[in-house]
Amino acid sequence: MFGIAGRRLAESVVALFALLGFAYVPLGRKTALEHSREIFTTPAALNAWHELEAAAARLRDKLLETVMPERTAEAPLAPSGAKPDVPALPGRKHGH
Repeated sequence: MFGIAGRRLAESVVALFALLGFAYVPLGRKTALEHSREIFTTPAALNAWHELEAAAARLRDKLLETVMPERTAEAPLAPSGAKPDVPALPGRKHGH
């Protein structure tokens, strides 16, 4: 009945009302947004966030180490001072 654009518009309006309700409709003395903010800023929650950040950093380091292993001094990518062998391009003969 609505079509794709009408359906998306209706979904957007419903989502907007849900978001406004979350932010402005009180649940007891506070809104759901205020309750959520207080829950996620407790010392235990902040500690969990810091541990999660540390675990993510360790995972990133492990992935980078696996994907791009560091070159050691014994096996460098190319010997220092070495120049690659590049074939010479054929010269053009000018017919002036």
